[in-house]
Amino acid sequence: MVTLITGATGFIGRHLVRALRSQGRYVRCFVRKTSNTKPLEKLGVELVYGDLLDPSTIPFALRDVDIIYHLAGVVYPRDKTAPYKANILMTKNLLNACVGQNICKFIYLSSIAAAIGTNSWIVDETSPCNPVTRYGKSKLEAERLLINFVKEKGLPAIIVRSPLVYGPYQSEFSRAAMLFRSIKKRTFRIIGDGTNLISLCYIDNLIQGLLLVEKRGKLGEIYFIADERPYTLKEIAEVIAQKEHVKLARFHIPSWLALFVAHILPHSSRKVIREMTSNWACDISKAKRELGYLPKVNLEEGVKKTVDWYESMTGVNR
Repeated sequence: MVTLITGATGFIGRHLVRALRSQGRYVRCFVRKTSNTKPLEKLGVELVYGDLLDPSTIPFALRDVDIIYHLAGVVYPRDKTAPYKANILMTKNLLNACVGQNICKFIYLSSIAAAIGTNSWIVDETSPCNPVTRYGKSKLEAERLLINFVKEKGLPAIIVRSPLVYGPYQSEFSRAAMLFRSIKKRTFRIIGDGTNLISLCYIDNLIQGLLLVEKRGKLGEIYFIADERPYTLKEIAEVIAQKEHVKLARFHIPSWLALFVAHILPHSSRKVIREMTSNWACDISKAKRELGYLPKVNLEEGVKKTVDWYESMTGVNR
């Protein structure tokens, strides 16, 4: 069995590769020549160089492949065209190359952002999708492409939606790393009362869920994979502060003030403020029911493991 992973050099991909190799699986990683592949090389994987934006480089990577994990994409785009190229066009090129291949399962990692709309509460797989960010819109469009290939081409695909993922080796530019860093440096302030609900997913929980999707997931279905329950923003901040051995500021920034100031801030800053005052929560009942998914790591344990990793590393930008 050959398992192909796109996005293997990223945070999630790195953990998935390690989990698969620990099972003795043969793993092939489709990577760009500019990528840092040293961590993958140490795990004994096959590297195939190419670019999902160049369709001619894809077929060679698909030879004898049984399982595909498509993780590649852009979460924090630098320009307006990046989400289209990374999350839609690359996915379309890969899907086209898979037609006629003997793929057993194609697992696509999407995002809660594809489902979250204005004033969303707790979403599940049946909730109407009305994404509010460019990233979310691009992930939803990629999902729709995938579903069309399932219906029209018979591609055995499954979609996984995850919320914010955190844990050891997370990118220093990720939302999670920024949150940990700002709390550690005592610059973090809760906006509003902090009772808005946010789903998180510790990296080990996500990897567990992905492997269960491969084993038990139903073709053409969507599954939310996250921690056992959503947390309030205040709860998340308090746990991180406790594990970082710092005191969380008692003063909250009023929502009306933050939203007023947001109008004169850069788009990226406005987006962060809106995200911090909204609900980003999902229900994992379907994954528990159909996959037997039971997340093993709770918030306190996940945060502790992440902080311990930071403390064990040198040169990590905090």
